[in-house]
Formats: sequence, C-alpha cells, structure tokens
Amino acid sequence: MAEPDNFDTRNRQHIPIDVFRETAAYTFPSRNQERKPLRGNYAAHAALLLDQLATALGDVPLPADDPRLAVQGLKSGTIVEITTLPPAEDSRTKAVKVPTALEFPTQDVVVLRSERNDDRTESALLFVPDDARAFLQGRISEYGRDPGNQRRPDVERFEVVEEVRAIDTGSLFTGAVDLATPDIVWWELWVRQPVALADRLVNAARNVNIEVHDDRLIFPDTTVLFLHGTAATVALFATRVPGAITEIRRATGTIEPFLDRGETGLGQHDWVVELSQRVSAPANDAPVVCMLDTGVAAAHPLIAPGLRGAWAYDAAWGADDHQPNGGHGTPLAGLVLYGDLESLMNDARPVTLTHGAESMKLLPPHGFPPTKPPSYGVVTQGAVSAVEIERPDALRSFCIATSATDFPPSRPSTWSGALDQIIAGAMPGEADDKVAAFERPKRLMVVATGNVSGGMAVDVLPSQPLEDPSQSWNALTIGGFTRKEQPPAPPPVLQAAVPANHRSPFSRGSQSLPDDLTPIKPEVLFEAGNMMSDAAGFCGWDPSVSLLSAGSDVAGEPLVPFWATSAAAGMAGNFVGRLQAARPDLWPETHRALIVDSARWPEPIRKKFIGTGAHWKTGKAATKAKKQAMLREFGYGVPEIGRAVLSARNDATLVAQAELQPFAIGADGRTGVFNEMHFYDLPWPKTALEQLENEIVTMKVTLSYFIEPNLTGKAATRPDTYRSFGLRFDMKKRTETSARFRSRISASQAKDGTEADGETSCWLLGPKAIQAGSLHCDLWRGRAIDLAGHDAIAVYPVGGWWKSHVGQKRVADKARYALVISISAPGQQVDLYSEITTLVDAKEIEVLLG
Repeated sequence: MAEPDNFDTRNRQHIPIDVFRETAAYTFPSRNQERKPLRGNYAAHAALLLDQLATALGDVPLPADDPRLAVQGLKSGTIVEITTLPPAEDSRTKAVKVPTALEFPTQDVVVLRSERNDDRTESALLFVPDDARAFLQGRISEYGRDPGNQRRPDVERFEVVEEVRAIDTGSLFTGAVDLATPDIVWWELWVRQPVALADRLVNAARNVNIEVHDDRLIFPDTTVLFLHGTAATVALFATRVPGAITEIRRATGTIEPFLDRGETGLGQHDWVVELSQRVSAPANDAPVVCMLDTGVAAAHPLIAPGLRGAWAYDAAWGADDHQPNGGHGTPLAGLVLYGDLESLMNDARPVTLTHGAESMKLLPPHGFPPTKPPSYGVVTQGAVSAVEIERPDALRSFCIATSATDFPPSRPSTWSGALDQIIAGAMPGEADDKVAAFERPKRLMVVATGNVSGGMAVDVLPSQPLEDPSQSWNALTIGGFTRKEQPPAPPPVLQAAVPANHRSPFSRGSQSLPDDLTPIKPEVLFEAGNMMSDAAGFCGWDPSVSLLSAGSDVAGEPLVPFWATSAAAGMAGNFVGRLQAARPDLWPETHRALIVDSARWPEPIRKKFIGTGAHWKTGKAATKAKKQAMLREFGYGVPEIGRAVLSARNDATLVAQAELQPFAIGADGRTGVFNEMHFYDLPWPKTALEQLENEIVTMKVTLSYFIEPNLTGKAATRPDTYRSFGLRFDMKKRTETSARFRSRISASQAKDGTEADGETSCWLLGPKAIQAGSLHCDLWRGRAIDLAGHDAIAVYPVGGWWKSHVGQKRVADKARYALVISISAPGQQVDLYSEITTLVDAKEIEVLLG
C-alpha cells in the first residue's frame, strides 16, 4: 500500500519569480499634511535666536589674535550647538529632529554632527563661516517678519530650533572625555571631505608635533585620521581648525570575546580520534567560512580536514591560536566546521564536511604591541583583503565573534562602518575601480552581538544593549538562545538560569536603541549555551550547559566547552557554510534573506507574539512598539537549514534577485530624483488558499540588500545620510485593485479612482515600522482566504546619499536586492507549491513566445 503524501516534506527547490518582475517609473506619492504652527510669536522667536546666535558666535577675532590655523580649502568660522524644542507630552513623535534644511551648503553653513537626546529633542553642532554670519542672521530675520498672505520663509529651517549656544572644548568628542588626563593614546578624527582637506590637516597636525598615522578609513563624506596624543592636545588642535572635524573618538576597542574560562578542558583523546576517523574532507571547490579571530590550532585532528588556510594580519604573530585555556579561534573553527560536537560524539555515522574553514588572526598575541593605529576597522579591512589575495576564487563568508565596549551602539562606529564597506564591496580600493556598484563583490558576514558576563540574575537576565560592531547594517548579527538546561550532577546545587528554548542569558539586543534610527538586531539566534544559577541568585557559565568544540591544546585538552555569542557566531558560520554549499548560485544578499526567512521562534518565545486564533497578540502589552522591542531582543527566531534550502508542498518559498536604479538626475540637471521601482504580480496559489478558507496561514516577506555607508557626524540621527540608497516593500491589500495598488505606491502610476476596503492589519509590524537597516522583514498571519487577495508586491526606493550628494557622481548607480516570500500552511494537506509552479511555467512560456 502506497504511503500517504507528506505535504510537509522538504524536497522541492525554492521557486524563482524573476519572470514576474516589471520595472516602472517611481515618484514619491505626495501626501497633503496640515501644518500646525509651533510658535505663537514668530518675531519674538526670531529675535531670541538672533540674540542667542550672536552670543554663541562671539566676535570675529582680529588677525593678530586669531588662534585658528590657516588650512587651504577650509573657511575660518565658528561652531555653535543648536537644540530642537521638545515634543508635546502627549505626542507620539519619536523626537523633534534637527531639520535637514538647516544647512546652507553654498555658504558652507553645515551640520557637523547630530544626536538624539533622552528628552526626545535633538542637538547638532553647526559650523558657521565668518563670511556667512550676516547671511545666516539675515535669513533668521526674514523668518521673523510678518509674511502677510505669503508663506513664512524658512519656517522648516528655524521653527523647531529652541536654543543656540556656544560649544566647549570637549564638544567634538563622542562620549565622556577627561581633558586633564596625561595619557597619550590614539584618537579618531572624523574629517569632512574632500580628501585633500584631510591631507592638509595631516600636515597641520604634524607641524604642531602631533603624530598622525599613515593609515586611514575613507567614506564618501568623511576621512578618518588617527592622531596620537593627549586628549587636551587633540582638543586644542580641533579648536584651531573649526569646521574641518565632525567628531573625535578614542581609537581603541576593548575586545571582549569572553575568553577567561579557567581550566576546564575535557581531554577526551579517544573521542577525538574516533570522530576524526569518520570525517571526510570537503571538496576542493567547497565554500569556506573565514574566521577573523585569534588564530587556529591547524594540526588538530578535527580541524585539519576542513582547514583551507591560516594566516595572521601581522606575520610576526604566527597563525596559531594564542588564547590560553583552550583557545578561542580553535573552538570557533570546530563549531564552524561541525556545529556542536556533543551530538557527533554520541553518534557513529560518517561525517562529510560540506564546507571548509579559514583562519585570519585579527588580534595580536600577548606580548606584542597593539596594532597601529588601534582601529579594528582598518585591521579588519586589511585582513579581508589579505585572505582574498591568498585564495582569490573561493566562495567565502566571514565570521567575527569579538566585540568592543567603547562606543555606543546607537550610532555607527568606524568598525561597524568598515564592515558595511567590506560587505557591500565598497572598501577604498574597490570603490575606486571602474566597476559598477552592483557588480562589485559582495560578502556575507556574521557578527556576534557581544556578551553579558556573569553576575546576579536580576542584573544578568534583562537584555543588555549590543556591543560594537554588531550595529553594522549589512552584517547578519547573531544573538543567542539555548536548549541546554541540564544541571551538573551530583549534587544538584545549581539550576539553569533560563529554561530551555529561551534567549541565552549571554545574548545582547537592541531594544534600548531608537527604533527609528537603528536596525533590528540581532536578526537571528543560534545556540549560545546557558548559565547556571546558585541559591543566592548568582549566574555564571558552566560546562554542563555549554557547547562542545575543539581546543587549541591538541596534546593536553583537545576538547573544550565553548559558550556565549562567540559559540552562537560559530554555529551561524556552520549554517552559512552549509547553505552556501547547497545553493552556491545565489547572492550573499539572498543567503542572508533565506537565513532570516527560515528562522522560527521557539515555542516559549513564540507565545509572546501569537494571540488566539488568527491574530497577533494585541493590547497594551503587545503594541507595535512592544512587538518591535521583542524583535530587538529575540530577532526573527532560530534558523532551520532544511527550510532555508528547500520548500515543501504546503510551505513554499519564492525568491527574486534583481538590479534596480533607484535614482537619476532630475530635469534641472543638478538634483537627484527617484527613478524606478519593481512590481511583481505574484504567482499566487489562490485556489489552494480559498479551499483552506478560515484556516490560519502565515506569510513572511524578507527584503535584503547591502548599502554603502557614509560615516558622518549626522549618521546617528539621519539614516538617509548613512545609507547609499534604501529600499522598501509593500503588498497589495486584500480588496485593492492592481491599478489602485500601483497608484498608492507611486505618484507616477495612473489612478483608477477606487479605494480598498478597510481591513484589520495582519502584519506583525506593518510598513510604517520599517526605518533603518538593509534587511527588512515582516510577517503576515491570518485566514487563508484573506491572504488570497495579497497577490502583488512592490519594491521601491527611499532616499540615500547617492541621491542627495550629487557631487559624488553616484546618482545613476544601480543597486541590487534579494526578495524572499514564503507562504506556510503547516500541517495542512494542501499543495501550494504545485499551483505556484504551474503559474510560473505558464508565465515563462508566455515570455518566451513574446
């Protein structure tokens, strides 16, 4: 008797839908919004601003008394600080923003840096050249005059400005700084473009006996220089070149890879030998995961079969794993190649490696001086370039399991910005090539969130903020969950800090960061181990709830416990290697999207999102803001490799990979405008969905692309100045006509005069919740018959520096993206897949026949 069909079996390739893509002109749809005046007396407000500005600027110094250095290309001027007014107490506004229009670029009146304040105001450092003072004062005066029947001039510039004040010596520094400390350290100076200005600033600094390193990081609007001196010396130099420097940061990072483990190795040589005899090496052309870490024990019997290369950023360091107590790079390599060794040690089946590993030592061993400059951005870019020179043709991803604690994750750092450049194929040498942006090599990189150390449970268990560089937009940021809760025995004096299938207590998140300015991080979770808690409530790591991996002391302790988000990053590397081995034809953007699409929350976490019936949880405890906060703690769940690689009959995944030109030069020949978008009339399984009627189904949409970063002082409050371009998606509403859908998305599309019926939102977040980042994901949950009407999707651009910075000559560049849509009816005897592929086949024949 034939076995019944199993509709849940994953044995079908994902479905490409590129044939359904239609390119259309895109114009941002204007929306009429009534403005409410924010000032009762504009004349008085203008007078106050003029008075504050005069006080903040002070008098222009006489030439003989002017301490400012003469630097070619830099106007003499003064920096003032402006602050916006706070929003009304009952306002739902995230913050009153510093207006983009506040700047007058032709006068070189520019915002150097902006930041969000706790009271929902924003502050900015504004550079005012001496020869632009009268101009700025005149514009404020005009703003205050009675406009009669005309629109008040410059209201969008000055209305929200609450205060203008002078800056102090430390205002350009990010974070607290003690100007009295005598310590001589490295500093990052963020210098405005052009690069020639940075070159002249180097000469000016050296002329006053400040050491400047030859290495630098280059972004479209900023060159990062590295100066060696005391805080007071650097601050004094900055005050002598006002307008050249947008901010100053301490150029060091406290690497915290959670290495202090003590003497805990398991020393099971017979296990290692037995397993190594079952291992088959990966194919020569198999993909590799390159670990940027502490080196590797290349002779380890479990590492050697899969190791494809081991190097160091500085050859004098050696390529071995220098970390004590079992190493760090070696156990990371063990997880990358095998995953958690515990299950393999309890098995007897052959193990065929699908992918290899590479090791690039990024961190100097003990006794070696720190890298100069101590910039992990510079070192990481150099390490990536060195690996690709050694083995140029490998299909490669990267894994970083270290983090720094110096910089707040609420804004990009030079390290996170450097990662974004690496991933986008936009490192300085690559960006200079005459290769189109979308054709440059893209790279997939997984980065750990950073770790929470042990301590009292009341302090450890609440989620803590990310560590640098895991705020990187383009990286796939890895948090931790755990299935491990078995205490050591005997005696049972300890208990697991969290139950199985919860967020690991080691893992960090982004729920404390501004959700309109920062990406949702982490995107996904992997096994990170648990902590054990004693009777007093103290939590700490324990080998019984850690992962098992290879150790660097091959002769003494070849197996060691490994835990925290370093372990999660290693598990993520293993997942990426397997996915790239299964689908080497797909882009890195697509691999990233498939990883997120395949993720599902463990049941205890899922219950925090799912209500009764077809709905997400609602009420005060489950607002859109609360749901986004939960996403920023748990990500989109734990990825499943079977789901990432293959579809099932009742769980189909649609994939598109496309190039798009988001912007173009406008009719005036001087400004950037929106250019094009993509529509997909989807091959939708309407018949199958209608047959399911009121059964609950889910849809997940993931849009993935890589931006080129523009690291400026304004990036913390203006995501559109950091990204080169942005993309968004929107789906056709259930009762919406195709024509109405198109006209709603773009003003350039013809309107048909109809309106969609109001409908209860089945989306977890909804399109308005998507702000920052280069990966956007949302979930739809509802009745199958309702999903049948959501049969079209649009991908359209939002602003970025390619559009706003026309002088960079990137406005006509093409971008590329991956779009993944999955429809799932788990447990249902319904063939969604076949209905979709039938429609795809018909469309391909239609296109072929013209």
